[in-house]
Amino acid sequence: MSRCLFAIVVGCLVACTVRPSEAATEWKYRKGTHFIIQYEQDISDNLASDTLREAERFYDTLARQIGYTRYRKFWTWDQRVKIVLYADQEAYVRETGLPAWSGGGATQYHRQLKSRAIVSYRQERDFLNKILPHEISHLILADFFGRTPVPLWFNEGVAQLQESGKVAEAQRLITKVAGIGYVIPLESLVRMDVRFQTNQGVVLIFYAQSVSIIDFLISQHGNLRFQNLCRFMREGLPFRRALGKAYTGIFDSPAQLEEKWLYSVKN
Repeated sequence: MSRCLFAIVVGCLVACTVRPSEAATEWKYRKGTHFIIQYEQDISDNLASDTLREAERFYDTLARQIGYTRYRKFWTWDQRVKIVLYADQEAYVRETGLPAWSGGGATQYHRQLKSRAIVSYRQERDFLNKILPHEISHLILADFFGRTPVPLWFNEGVAQLQESGKVAEAQRLITKVAGIGYVIPLESLVRMDVRFQTNQGVVLIFYAQSVSIIDFLISQHGNLRFQNLCRFMREGLPFRRALGKAYTGIFDSPAQLEEKWLYSVKN
């Protein structure tokens, strides 16, 4: 599986189960403002501390981007998110029931941990700069929007934006496909559920285009308007109406957003 598809799969919000081992696991803990790191004895304290530091940083960044702090009491005290780290992939698969290729998973409520939770394992690559920020993003977005339906492309675009190097990677692909007119019309993107798409090329374009458009909205038109877009969607407005209200005089429709975004890609 390619690294791109790997990131796509682990980005899905999954219901994971931490099952008790036959032999009791010895856990260690690191506690921060919004997160508690629960990690096996074989994992170094330095990795746990690095994980906690980065988790807090990702939380602060995304909370500012979407205006999360206006609406929620922070994930503090007994509301802190548990990040469970297993010593290796074998233990992770055995104890969670998640597939070996998943890399990590997140859930809004873990019955045994009695909290929001992210589970993963000690890895050489990708955990701190890709998996962790992606999963934290999905938890925050799920908490922020609640039961309000949000287009999949928007959710995945915001989550990918937090990953190291993801925007540059996406821009390289989008520049190529835009040059031959092979982008997904935004009206179609808004309705797509790519989780059931079997064409790998379409999947890659979907995810690259999603993060590219989110980056365009924030980098070219500021964080305040993007916060307003998130707020209007949270209040129940469909993306088309929320976009027009948040970007009055800039984008009257998704088609106009697509046009201006494509222009920025090509120039």
